[in-house]
Amino acid sequence: LIASDFAAAFRQCDVIIGPTSPSTAFRLGEKAADPVQMYLSDIYTIAVNLAGLPGISIPCGFAGGLPVGLQLIGNYFDEARLLGTAHRYQQATTWHLQHPDQFDD
Repeated sequence: LIASDFAAAFRQCDVIIGPTSPSTAFRLGEKAADPVQMYLSDIYTIAVNLAGLPGISIPCGFAGGLPVGLQLIGNYFDEARLLGTAHRYQQATTWHLQHPDQFDD
């Protein structure tokens, strides 16, 4: 069912873009004692893995001084388009060159 939903989506678009995680990155050691929270942070990437699709997460900003990831999902055997899209995004932005300590609150 997951794979067929993605197949239907890729009949209308070339790449799917969304958040990598429902929250920003954790501060060092913040969730070490809470494996459920750590697991839930991967919730947006699970469907991509189950469907066997190529995906990539790239930096897209900061919130509260912590990095935010942008997930790009490509169609089956269309890694070249996916990587090209990620590359063009990075050419148009500077997020991949910045560090969290530049955005401390």
